[in-house]
Amino acid sequence: MPRKRYVTARLAQFDRPDWGPLQLAVGEDLMWPWMWMCELRTRAGVAYHAYKHHATRRYLHLGPEADAIDYVGDHRYERIDLADALEDALWPWWERLDATPEDTVACWIAIERARRLAGRPAQ
Repeated sequence: MPRKRYVTARLAQFDRPDWGPLQLAVGEDLMWPWMWMCELRTRAGVAYHAYKHHATRRYLHLGPEADAIDYVGDHRYERIDLADALEDALWPWWERLDATPEDTVACWIAIERARRLAGRPAQ
């Protein structure tokens, strides 16, 4: 079994939000419930942005092309599929929290769009 390769990233700044990666990932209709938290930088200088959902309190860490990484500890992140990252961050919202039917539809549209872009079949 091959060893996992992690992305190492450290806090770069928390003063200048960048909403571009989030807009690419979820679309304009689903940006409102997110808070921009900070920018992280990899050793190679790639910027990732941390967004926190207001209801689920879960994070999305997104790169410039809405590529997702997941925090595993000690400044290390694992590359993950955007659709999986979105579903993980959003499912408590429509399952147990205050999402409206329209919000739930917007969530599934974003998740299915991410699946199609990754060449995965719709569910």
